[in-house]
Amino acid sequence: MSKFKFLYLIFGVSLLFLIFNYVDFNSLINELNKLRFNILIILFIYFFGFVFDCYSWKLCIDNLVKKKLRFYEVFKIRIIGEAFNYIFFQVGGEPVKAFLLKNKFNIKYKSSIGSLILAKTIILFALIIFCFIGLFCIFYTNKFGANFEKASLIGFSLFTTLIILFFIIQRYKLTTKIHNIFKHKLSQKFNLFFKHLQETEHKISEFYKKKKKDFFKILFFNLCNWFIGALELYVIFILLNQKISFFEAVAIETLVQLVRAMLFFIPSNLGTQEGVFVIAVNILKDSTPLGLAVAIIRRLREVIWISIGAIFGYNQKINFMKIKSKL
Repeated sequence: MSKFKFLYLIFGVSLLFLIFNYVDFNSLINELNKLRFNILIILFIYFFGFVFDCYSWKLCIDNLVKKKLRFYEVFKIRIIGEAFNYIFFQVGGEPVKAFLLKNKFNIKYKSSIGSLILAKTIILFALIIFCFIGLFCIFYTNKFGANFEKASLIGFSLFTTLIILFFIIQRYKLTTKIHNIFKHKLSQKFNLFFKHLQETEHKISEFYKKKKKDFFKILFFNLCNWFIGALELYVIFILLNQKISFFEAVAIETLVQLVRAMLFFIPSNLGTQEGVFVIAVNILKDSTPLGLAVAIIRRLREVIWISIGAIFGYNQKINFMKIKSKL
């Protein structure tokens, strides 16, 4: 873990400590006790969303790699990669997926990395659409206040601008064009790196040009996944004997995802995600223990799910520490 990553982790842990110190512990336990074995319902909803996520990535692999993988194999690789991400605080999860594709299916790194970049870009495009709808929900509920609404609008605008720029770089192969201008000034090592990058960029650009139907299909499945996240949140409130509208669930999920996207450098969004839940739920339901309980339930289902991924990795005889040392 880099020095900066470690500092960000310390910041997240400190923030989490402050939140727990602020919330009444007995009230928090009372809220969590309402859930009990109903966590299985939350896990089922999360599993449903993960299936959409995996199928979207499978479509990206099918298009870029030209190799049809079985859905179950893609599912296993993705859950193992997510486990790696979580265990090592968002360090190396995507390269691990590429490593597994290479090891198990002999798919070149540049092709597998291309599928991951493409999948991530479309996921973020779907998030833009979801957050746009979520902003409408934030304004529609009229409960968050003018300052909160302005902050959400600014955050959404910045996030959208960055993702569109990222898309433009891929679509019009700007990395290749910039490299062609400066390649005579770069070392052979850098030029070789950019050569591989250009091949990946070319494949992604061709996909955007020629595979519009598949693009919108992947976009649709990812958008469904974001709404499943809002549905999960809606169900959590019901299981905690709290009533909120689905509009309010979408509004909270939008705020959480915007903060997660903008503060991606905080490992696992530790502390920041909990903070958003506490603030947003306190505005809607006037209860900080309820907000933290919802955040803990979200973390709990992540931990359970990632544990399943770690078991998959163990059964495949994957040494997480060995892979990490190679990245």
